[in-house]
Amino acid sequence: MIVKSANHKRIVNVPKSYLWKRMSDFKNVGSLLPPPIIDEVKCESNDIGSLRYLTLGKKQKYPGEVIERLEAMYKESFFVYSIVDTSCLPVKNYIANIEFREVSQKQTEASISSNWIDKSSSPEEMIQMFESLYELMFLNAENQYLEINNNGS
Repeated sequence: MIVKSANHKRIVNVPKSYLWKRMSDFKNVGSLLPPPIIDEVKCESNDIGSLRYLTLGKKQKYPGEVIERLEAMYKESFFVYSIVDTSCLPVKNYIANIEFREVSQKQTEASISSNWIDKSSSPEEMIQMFESLYELMFLNAENQYLEINNNGS
């Protein structure tokens, strides 16, 4: 059994309240990771214990279904989610925590850390895949924030 971890931490150039709203919107993760990454998201709420069913795009290395559960949320600063059941990804017992710390009115230190039992033939590839995905979520949040604020000016 090989337990692996991925970690990504950086300053995201958006207010903490905006980043929290975007990242903790469990049922709308598809707006942060649109096709061809996630083709479909089915989720009824953003409540603890909620399940979301993700269909990863056919152009992805691991297309198919992933079921995630929202495990915990705390004071607009911390939340945890996991992959439950079997999924198209070569991982087992995946769990991730996301933390936010306000740096300034327009900057947030954001960190995503995850752990899983690796079932792939290339554990380093999975680490790179997850860390790239985390960066893409931060980058998309920044770009969407800029779009909203530049269009509103």
